[in-house]
This record gives sequence, C-alpha cells and structure tokens, in this order.
Amino acid sequence: MEEQVVVIYAGVNGYLDALPVDRIKAYEDGLLALLRTSHADLLEAIRSSKDLSDASAAQLKSIVESYTKSFA
Repeated sequence: MEEQVVVIYAGVNGYLDALPVDRIKAYEDGLLALLRTSHADLLEAIRSSKDLSDASAAQLKSIVESYTKSFA
C-alpha cells in the first residue's frame, strides 16, 4: 500500500507529466528502489499510520523532487 501511495503521489502532483509514457515504468521502479534502500523509514511511517501525514508528505515531496531532477 505504501508504495502505491508514493507512485500515486508522484502522478497526481505532476512529477510524471513531462515524461514520455515509455519512461514512466523506469521512473517508478527507480523511485521505489530509492525509497526502499534509502528511505525505508518513510515507507514504514506510511505503512504503520495508513495515512500520509503532513510530515511524511513533506519528506516525500523533497525526495520525489530530488529524484525527478536526477532522472534522465
């Protein structure tokens, strides 16, 4: 569920808008790999609370923005 939250967050907040459709899967895979390896605490916070708190949303926004800039 927490990984779906991350992917949906990226989509509804426009982070996928500039990507060609054939690159979206690679973007999602890379973003989720980053979260699993470097930000497992955020995934656990989303999983345990079953919600995206303001603090988690702010952290997720920062991670997604940084990842999106580096994704090429």
